[in-house]
Amino acid sequence: MAVQCLGSPYLARIKSITHRFEFDYLKSKHIPVISSRPFSVGGYDWALEFCPHVSDSDQENDAESEENDGESEENNEESEENDGSPFAALYLSLLSEAEDVHAEYSLAILDNKGKLVSIAKATSGIFTNPGDCDVKFIISGDKIEACYCKDGMLVIYCNSRVLSAPSGVDDFSGGLYEDIEKLWRKGESFDVTFDVEGEKISAHRFMLVARSPVFQAELNGPFTEANSSCIKINDMKAEVFKAILRFIYTDDFNFEHQEHKILSVELIQDLFVAADRYALQMLKAQCEQRLCVALSIETVLTTLSLAEQHNSAWLKEKCLEFVSKSENFTELVLTEEYLHVMLSFPSLLVDLRKKVNI
Repeated sequence: MAVQCLGSPYLARIKSITHRFEFDYLKSKHIPVISSRPFSVGGYDWALEFCPHVSDSDQENDAESEENDGESEENNEESEENDGSPFAALYLSLLSEAEDVHAEYSLAILDNKGKLVSIAKATSGIFTNPGDCDVKFIISGDKIEACYCKDGMLVIYCNSRVLSAPSGVDDFSGGLYEDIEKLWRKGESFDVTFDVEGEKISAHRFMLVARSPVFQAELNGPFTEANSSCIKINDMKAEVFKAILRFIYTDDFNFEHQEHKILSVELIQDLFVAADRYALQMLKAQCEQRLCVALSIETVLTTLSLAEQHNSAWLKEKCLEFVSKSENFTELVLTEEYLHVMLSFPSLLVDLRKKVNI
């Protein structure tokens, strides 16, 4: 491996990007390398490379590298116990013609219940040449099919950012995104406060106005809110409003709380509604993707109702496809929730009839 690990407590970081890599594992597991579409982070092009079959030597070398870094994950430790089944590995690869690119990245994978599982904590490294790659995940193929495949699909998220400080510089001032995030986290120069479920949450008017046309109308228009120092927010959880502010300041929709608790489907549904309320289209789209992956007998009807109410044609179609599967429809049609949803939104029944014979 040409990737070097390094500590970077003082390196300035620019905006992080979360890339979603989804592919049909069952249909492509015999291909030597499955590559994601190139994605850009920090002015460089990258790709994720999934290898369904890695050799024992690669497995041992990568496990040894992880152990030396002091960041061996449970999945990598399990790879040492070879039960004869093939192993798969995930790599982050630099595509651009560049040298000594400093990057920080973490990886997560959705299990077959829609829960996001961390498979590599944030790690920083130097990619010395184009084509350099770093392995961060090794697991048996049997476990992938048993724990992570849903309808044959595998979904992986890579959150990455390029570290902007040049080599040899220990302390370097932050970039725009980092400085704005620091301003928010330090609570400096707040000029507007919101009352959400009795909790006071402060922010900067200029950020809210710049990011959301709804906030722009409320804070700059002829409304009571424009001249109020404390604005009451109704019909929203404080936790959801904080998540909205996090997205506004960082343009980042992480799937874990700061306390490293996985976001529940219910919270993502609430975020979806809030994103539509404040016209945050990127956040809304990301919530749609998560809700689609998390569809289950328990969640689909609520998600379908929200998609109908908040004009998400794509998510609505995905929900109807799920409901129309014979095994799912047979179970859902007998529930009170199904009856309630169809009575509340008669048009959904019309759309569903086009997919199943009812």
